[in-house]
Amino acid sequence: MALLTTAIVLVLVALLAVAAMNDAARESTAGARSRAATRSVHAADAGLQLARTHLAETPPDLTAINLAYADATIQSRSRSESTPQTLDQVGLGTAPEGFSVNVGPGATFFNRIYQINVTATSGDSAAELEAKLSRVEAEGQGY
Repeated sequence: MALLTTAIVLVLVALLAVAAMNDAARESTAGARSRAATRSVHAADAGLQLARTHLAETPPDLTAINLAYADATIQSRSRSESTPQTLDQVGLGTAPEGFSVNVGPGATFFNRIYQINVTATSGDSAAELEAKLSRVEAEGQGY
């Protein structure tokens, strides 16, 4: 009788150990996916910041962004496109809301609006960020 009780307890402990190992493996996989997703979002944000830097240059640098790191790839494109795209102007606007632009007589300003799509991949995870950025430029002889 004691041998049978010991065998049953041993089987129950073994089942609990297998269940705990499976749970730990699932948690590890979920953690790895979460880290890859976070890395992708941070990399895409870095790509947007890089695009902002490119647009702040005079004249703006509109070349495509295509960077590869050890754990992430950053490209100026939407997820539906397969190759990096240049940073393109999508319109002209008025002064940004809350701002007034006074460049003096004989000068004009342009508020160029750029649509930026950045896709970053890390492992099996991908993130796409989209932003509209504006660049105010003055042209002509002002003050």
